[in-house]
Amino acid sequence: MSEITSLSDQPFNVTQEEVRDDYFITFVIEAGEEQTLLKEKLVASEQVKSVEALDESRLLVTKKSCGALPIIRQNHGMLDGMDKVNGSQRIFDIVVFRREDLKRIIAELSEIGSVSLGKLSPFESQSRLLSSRQAEVIELALVSGYFDWPRKIEAQDLASELDIAHPTFLEHLRKAEKKLLIDALEKKTQSATAPAERKFILNNSI
Repeated sequence: MSEITSLSDQPFNVTQEEVRDDYFITFVIEAGEEQTLLKEKLVASEQVKSVEALDESRLLVTKKSCGALPIIRQNHGMLDGMDKVNGSQRIFDIVVFRREDLKRIIAELSEIGSVSLGKLSPFESQSRLLSSRQAEVIELALVSGYFDWPRKIEAQDLASELDIAHPTFLEHLRKAEKKLLIDALEKKTQSATAPAERKFILNNSI
């Protein structure tokens, strides 16, 4: 990744990241005008498993993980929007709900590279978005590993833990996810015209 970022004066934006077996990651990289050259470099790399052009500017890439994304996910961190690749640096915008998780993320990332905390902002309350039950359901699902891959717990088990019916749990979860996704998309649109206040930004030089 350090080599391919030398092809442009601007950092490459990376979105839609997914960890596969804690060893490979799949993501979309916005290559822009450098798409053809970037694809050639990626295909030639031993670290890259596959590269596919999605359109005239974006590439779908599966490569060996440097270890950063699995660390963030395993400690209940959530990527907020996109991250940037620039030389040997990866800049992650993430949301963490507990200070202990943030400390573990920083400590574990420090074992594989140089890490600095770029900006720390309090997480905005979702009370205006979610009902108390929806917030309870989605927080439990997050900390219990429901969103991990492979999934660490099933919805039926979480429903039992909250003493509610399985369909009721799924309905609360679906509504909470929809509200949070709509809110995230609205904020992304707003950030195109005005600088948005970020949550946790980790500058991972690896």
